[in-house]
Amino acid sequence: MRLFLICAAALATAIPAATVATTADAQVLAGRNAARASAAPRLTREERLTNSLLEAEERLAEIDEEIEVIESAAEAAGGKTSAQERQLAGLNRRREREEREIARLNAALGNMTED
Repeated sequence: MRLFLICAAALATAIPAATVATTADAQVLAGRNAARASAAPRLTREERLTNSLLEAEERLAEIDEEIEVIESAAEAAGGKTSAQERQLAGLNRRREREEREIARLNAALGNMTED
């Protein structure tokens, strides 16, 4: 009986270790033959500048649309409220910043094409 208990205990403790892979082992085994994902190609400086320029132009177009909406609402109401004037002043400041950013990006792109 004692030999039977020893064998049963040895078998019970050995089976999970022999048959069940741990999570770490499973990850390693899956990664061994997994398809290699190639890294995304890095954008060149010119591509990054072009993307930034396009984004700045989109923001400028959105600001212009917001200005048009506020001005048309003010025109329909017969005049601008103080809140609308504050909004327009803030939008005009944002518009000027975007225009400066667009000029800077155009200058940077122009310098790249000259080189």
